[in-house]
Amino acid sequence: MSDGFTFTVEIFTPTLLYTGSYTLPLYRRVSDALNNRMSRFVNLREVSIAPLWRPQHAQRVPQALVAWGDALLVAVLAEPEPPPDYRVSAPPRAAQPVMFFTSEFAVRAEMYRRPDVELEEMLTELADDFIPLRNVTIFPINGGAPLHRSFVCLAQRAIQALYSVRSPAQPEPAPEAPAAAVDPASDGTTPES
Repeated sequence: MSDGFTFTVEIFTPTLLYTGSYTLPLYRRVSDALNNRMSRFVNLREVSIAPLWRPQHAQRVPQALVAWGDALLVAVLAEPEPPPDYRVSAPPRAAQPVMFFTSEFAVRAEMYRRPDVELEEMLTELADDFIPLRNVTIFPINGGAPLHRSFVCLAQRAIQALYSVRSPAQPEPAPEAPAAAVDPASDGTTPES
């Protein structure tokens, strides 16, 4: 029997960065576990705790309970293989590149939404506390190197502003050269010299 499914996660709060192992008794997405609200805390094991932008000052502890309400971002660094019988039934989704702003970060990511729903409508109706995002780049507001993560859960309450990122404009095709005028009486060919 398995002891659960262990993910390696980073939890970014306004002042601290926690990195550790997060074990779920049943396999599911981390965003689903966070949005389930079964506990006020995320129970991490083998934890590194550091000031947000000073990871060199990290301290290691065997366990920490992190209040999920303080989390701005939860990034998944490693995840276990799903069980063979795990199936996800999800309606078709369209990837929407979005730029989010929080007090600590600017976050560029792909957000998935139903193709028939606009971004504003989806966010207005969203009841989840954490929004799952893919292909994420986290830009620290106070400077520093951007961080790249494949999957992040962004706390909806932390979003101060956002906008849809449009694809780079495609260059306009060069206009075609005007066709030479053809005499309707001729067959359109030119005489050979």
